[in-house]
Amino acid sequence: MSAGFVKEIKTGLRSKNSDQIKNHIDNLMESLIDVLYNELSQYRILIDLLFEQRRCFSEGNIQDFEEIIKKQETTILKIKTLEEARKSIVSQLSNYLNLPQEAISLSRLAGLVSYPYNNRLSGICDEIQSIINELDNIRESNAYIIKHSLHYVNGVLKIFASSYSENTKYSNNGQLEKNEGKGKFISGWG
Repeated sequence: MSAGFVKEIKTGLRSKNSDQIKNHIDNLMESLIDVLYNELSQYRILIDLLFEQRRCFSEGNIQDFEEIIKKQETTILKIKTLEEARKSIVSQLSNYLNLPQEAISLSRLAGLVSYPYNNRLSGICDEIQSIINELDNIRESNAYIIKHSLHYVNGVLKIFASSYSENTKYSNNGQLEKNEGKGKFISGWG
């Protein structure tokens, strides 16, 4: 009936129960692929949000920046939920394969299943690798931008702090008396 059941199980099943097992495995594979496509979609959304976050950061748009962080948190929660569903499906598949769940990667699973699942899983593996590379590039780029922005801000603060020397005096009653507005930055001399 179904073409996508696991190769190793396909050869060993000859009972009335085998069609049920094959159908269950097919359903698990369809569910797994559906979950993986949804995860990929959420990761693409996350990538778009990271680019938008970079734009807001460079423009100094704090309000939109905070809104994007909230959207990122929501997207990450969706990814975590999908990841739990993926783990549950892989756990069920691992029982049929008599392999520990940790031993099943997508590439290994693609090698264990028949057409069309093997092709679909291989394509998903490629997309995941592409997304991982893109996320890593964005992370490095954003870290560079933030590091240099902080360096710039620190430099400006040092210039500002060095140009303003606070002239503090004690009054006759022993209290501190500040001469507000006197300093190199404000008066030009000091």
